[in-house]
Amino acid sequence: MSDQESVTAIVTRRIVPGRKSEYADWVHQVGEVASTFPGHQGVTYKVKGERGECHVVFRFDTIEHLRDWEESDERRHWLAKIEHLVEGEERIKRLTGLEFLFAGQLHPKAHKMALVLIVVIYTMLTILSPLVALLFSVLPGVPEWLVMLFRVSLLVALMTYFIMPAVTRLLMPWLTR
Repeated sequence: MSDQESVTAIVTRRIVPGRKSEYADWVHQVGEVASTFPGHQGVTYKVKGERGECHVVFRFDTIEHLRDWEESDERRHWLAKIEHLVEGEERIKRLTGLEFLFAGQLHPKAHKMALVLIVVIYTMLTILSPLVALLFSVLPGVPEWLVMLFRVSLLVALMTYFIMPAVTRLLMPWLTR
């Protein structure tokens, strides 16, 4: 994982029965503290599973900024406040880019992701196709397969590194409902 990739940390904890609302309040407060750290891109809270597990998703722009948060005195201070609310150890899974969308416990509904992808891909192709055609019109004799390869490569690169991270961040509350 490169230090320049955005990173998502999924923290899973088992909550003491009857204490989920207190834990949710704690997550909100911790989210406020984490938001003051450089590179912070958001916190999402998910209650999932039958065993009292909850997931807190922290997003940062780089692994270095996530490490700064994870190793901070502020985080240690806030972790000490929930010892009576949680059982066992926390589990942390770190994912880069869009991987977090495909982590089983936080996967959005397939129909929602399909709708988002259709709208985004359609919009991108509508914008990119004329631009690519214009670019290749000044380069006569380029095989059509090479034009298509260029168009697909450009679309995938833009979607992976720029468009989908922004769109999923924007739509995260709806996607994970």
